[in-house]
Amino acid sequence: MGQLRGTGQGPDIVRYMDAAISAAVALVVAALTAVAGFRLQSDRLRLELRTQFMAEEAIRQLLLDPRWKLRSFELIKRRIGGFDDDSLRQLLVRAGALRFQANDGDELWGLRERNADQLG
Repeated sequence: MGQLRGTGQGPDIVRYMDAAISAAVALVVAALTAVAGFRLQSDRLRLELRTQFMAEEAIRQLLLDPRWKLRSFELIKRRIGGFDDDSLRQLLVRAGALRFQANDGDELWGLRERNADQLG
């Protein structure tokens, strides 16, 4: 009594097999959870980067308008919504813009290549 039929082994083997099966299931669940978490994080990052890229491109188009070499920060902020002031300034720099100051103290931004004459 207490042995598996035909194996000559006691109930200890059953406990080891149960533990091994439980460990294997836990490993599979952990791996699936990790993969799903990675994919979710990757998708979030891709969306955030795409949003930033689109904002940079919109800024660049705004600053390429041949009618104005410089645009006020307030106008850019109204046109490119959804970002706080410092985030918008970072996007401006990534889009290739430089900050200038008007005589009245207003913050102006323009593309580096269009304002080379004002550098220095």
